[in-house]
Amino acid sequence: MVTLEIRNFNEIEEVYHPEIRKILKQKQEYYEHLFKKYTKNLILAVDFNKDKNYRVNIELNMRSKTVSVTELDRDPVTALRRAFAEFKKAVKRQIAHERKDYLYKRKRYRQQKWAEYYNLLKEDVEESLKQDKPKYSRKVKNGLKSVHKYLKKRLKELGFTKKQVKAQLPRLIELIERKFYRIFDPKQHGAEDIDALLFGIAEEILARYQNTGAEAEGETEVTEFEGDTHAPLEENYEPELYFLEDFSDNDNLIDRISDQMTTEQIDDKISEIIGDLPQKEQAAVHLHFLENFDRNEISEITGLTAEKVDEVLHDIKKKVETAFEKEVK
Repeated sequence: MVTLEIRNFNEIEEVYHPEIRKILKQKQEYYEHLFKKYTKNLILAVDFNKDKNYRVNIELNMRSKTVSVTELDRDPVTALRRAFAEFKKAVKRQIAHERKDYLYKRKRYRQQKWAEYYNLLKEDVEESLKQDKPKYSRKVKNGLKSVHKYLKKRLKELGFTKKQVKAQLPRLIELIERKFYRIFDPKQHGAEDIDALLFGIAEEILARYQNTGAEAEGETEVTEFEGDTHAPLEENYEPELYFLEDFSDNDNLIDRISDQMTTEQIDDKISEIIGDLPQKEQAAVHLHFLENFDRNEISEITGLTAEKVDEVLHDIKKKVETAFEKEVK
């Protein structure tokens, strides 16, 4: 929600009131739409002061800082229009900054959660090794290897990326093994039943996840990152959004494009350029600009060499910047 506060409006000559009210109403509607997914309540403050010239100051209390712009002119309408033009650029730069900060925190959070999760799994394995091995344990382990290959194929069919499959598999295998030992009874089942039980449990979990998003018997939902409900929240825009600031250091170009195109139009054009790349290179660009992964992490995920990742990122920046330079000529 964006609340408009107008200060010292009485300092403006009455002849300018209708035009200024019209501009302020339009701008409030614009910023209401721009920040519709921003959970923080915002105050858009417009302050008028008159001396020899009219001084217009616009402020907005965003999440990490207050954006403020001031303009002077003899005509208050002109000063207001110029102030809002500069204000829009400053706000979009701050949006990009907050988005990058969010993605960085999200990435670090996920890495930390998986480090904790890995340590817990390691402790469980070490503890289980101290205990007596259950009957047919070697055959169960061999059966789980076959299930692992099967699950990998099925998850890809469900639309998971390679990175997501890699993240999901350990958790799914653990669930299957745990449930297997809950229902397996050596008095009733023999070695010939093991594979059927393992694959049956795998299908049950996949079917329930596919249909309802949840697993059997109150298990937590299988998501890419366990515990993400406590992750840093996205407080403004969709994460799948490209900003020109990510691809260019040319502030003049960025400002001119921001005046001509909306955030969504900029994202559409960048996405179109990226869409012409081979699939692995598209993935590299996505992981770098939207997920904040470094060259080595991208290399491990995509199979490209670290040098090739650097080359792809360098080339896409040049392509994007060149494409937008044509827009302002």
